[in-house]
Amino acid sequence: MTIKRRINKIVFYIAVLFVCVIVATPFVIMISYSLRSTQEIFSLSQSLIPSDVTLEAYRNALFDYSYSGVGFGTWSVNSLWVCGIATFLAIFFSAMLGYAISRFKFTGRKSLLFMIALTQTIPWIIILIPYYMTISRFGMTNNLWILMITYMAVFMPTSAWLFVGFFNKIGIEVEEAAKIDGCSHWGVFFRIIIPLSISSISAIALVAFVTGWGDYLFSSTFIRRAALWTLPLGLTSFRGEFFIQWAEIMAMSAIVTIPIVALFIFLQRYLVDMMSGSVKQ
Repeated sequence: MTIKRRINKIVFYIAVLFVCVIVATPFVIMISYSLRSTQEIFSLSQSLIPSDVTLEAYRNALFDYSYSGVGFGTWSVNSLWVCGIATFLAIFFSAMLGYAISRFKFTGRKSLLFMIALTQTIPWIIILIPYYMTISRFGMTNNLWILMITYMAVFMPTSAWLFVGFFNKIGIEVEEAAKIDGCSHWGVFFRIIIPLSISSISAIALVAFVTGWGDYLFSSTFIRRAALWTLPLGLTSFRGEFFIQWAEIMAMSAIVTIPIVALFIFLQRYLVDMMSGSVKQ
């Protein structure tokens, strides 16, 4: 190995290490403060390691704390239910839409693909006010189904666009062989295309789920009742008029990130396949 290549390699690893430190620092601070007592937090200690490690904030956030009679359990069920079903339905319909655009020639195909791409250039906050006014006029606020449908609408355009690109990489000869064996269009889609697209589906579903899991804008706009809150809304209840429970906020933030980290670890292989653009043969 030449000196120049060795220097380039060292610089590359230093840059990667620097980026990792920048990304990891907020999470380390979050964990550190979640393991402190309220008194230690307000003592303005500059040490990264707590002087007296305690799980009191986790116990309070998980079991003791409640707002209007509800707490972490209700909010986590609401988040899982809304994000899970919205992600499943969005992936299901966007996969069919992406496959139709990728494989079939029909009138308005290019226009439809252009409209899907166009939706990604429009910030959702622009339509939030008229959308809320419409929902409010029909008396459908404080409804988790409306929040679920909203998440579906947010997830589907991006998911469909990604599916089109992935399905275009699957050779048409695979489908033709299945049709020779007697498969219908639905049979080809569910028996051939879907199994070949596990990596794509997993990666796209993860992106969609994370988007809904961390959403505060739409949920705070449509949901007012504490019993229907999702986890991001529940986090805001720790901020009172005269006192902020910083330790509990950090503890609950750490708890909220656990499912996302677990999903990334579990789906790591599929994410790598998706980024590399590989198709299982």
